[in-house]
Amino acid sequence: MFDKLRTFPELGIKCRAYILSQILNQKGRKLSAINHFQTYAQRENHVTNNTMLMLKHVYRTSPRLLEDVLQSLLDEDEVEIGPRFEQQVGEAYSIPDAVLSQKPLHIYVEAKHGDGLYDDQLERHMRSIAERGHPENSAFLIGLTNNSTNDDDDERWKQQALEQGITFAATTYRELLEALDTACSNNPDLREILDDYQAFIGGENLLPDQHRKMVAMLCGQSWRENIEHGVYFEPAHRNPKWTRAHFLGVYRQKKISHVGRVVAAAICRKEGDNLIVEAEEFGTLNPEYRSRVKDIIQAAEAYFKGFAADAHRYYLVERFEEANIRKASSGGMMGHRYFDIVELAGIDSLDESASSLDVAEKLSGATYR
Repeated sequence: MFDKLRTFPELGIKCRAYILSQILNQKGRKLSAINHFQTYAQRENHVTNNTMLMLKHVYRTSPRLLEDVLQSLLDEDEVEIGPRFEQQVGEAYSIPDAVLSQKPLHIYVEAKHGDGLYDDQLERHMRSIAERGHPENSAFLIGLTNNSTNDDDDERWKQQALEQGITFAATTYRELLEALDTACSNNPDLREILDDYQAFIGGENLLPDQHRKMVAMLCGQSWRENIEHGVYFEPAHRNPKWTRAHFLGVYRQKKISHVGRVVAAAICRKEGDNLIVEAEEFGTLNPEYRSRVKDIIQAAEAYFKGFAADAHRYYLVERFEEANIRKASSGGMMGHRYFDIVELAGIDSLDESASSLDVAEKLSGATYR
């Protein structure tokens, strides 16, 4: 079956895989969602492995894009990826017709999954790198963590590294995602892979600012029912949004009309009167939440024929509170979009336990472009 689908090159890999999964589901076989990155703990280094795999995808697409990402993380213009092509370069005794040269580059990464960076380990890394005798300005050490390091530690490590001919930079997974987001913005295929990586990183709890993030989702015919039942749904094959944002806003008619704090997310479908829960991704689908999902499925059946039988991801919120966040620029919103609540509301901080009402009140009347 998959061989037949390959005859349609205009379909992306994930699209073909999704079609196959739907065919198999009709035969009673259940498949998990396709993802470019493993989303289960297979070994201790799976975060590092997937991060390097993401960077490898960027490099394969364009060495220049990887160069941009690394320069952003290192705040360093000296990083060059790939060969230089020159002609008629004068040497000491001759002028060859052409020269292909490549600047040496050695980037070492210490990736943390929960813990912060500490002196002893970084000092040992620096000694090891220095003993390799790399050419000048070619050795870099990146400390990758989920939380920012304090300025004093950062400056001390930079100075220690510099004394040994190494450039050091401490960065976070959030900053890495931002650099990748810029690099991948104009490449749909790379963007799809990055969406998977973002979902993986969020699922590993490596984005400590999820509590201040809101994802705005397009809402059409079922807007009234979504608000009434406090449930938003999307096709199950899409990447989960709860991994990056704890709040969900529904967008309709050039404004984010309501906001709710996500309390549970699950992939479900109905068979007759029975709710089939294929996966509880976030929170617990208690009896009340199950009832709300069944109600929204019944309501959606009025708009979308055969809706109940297809697996969807259901986001349940405390309740949707009115916010009326208006889009000030022309045109509608294209696809979902993430917002930093603190920046959008113009406030200093947001409590990690903030409720739907707390956030709606802070964002009420805000505008964005």
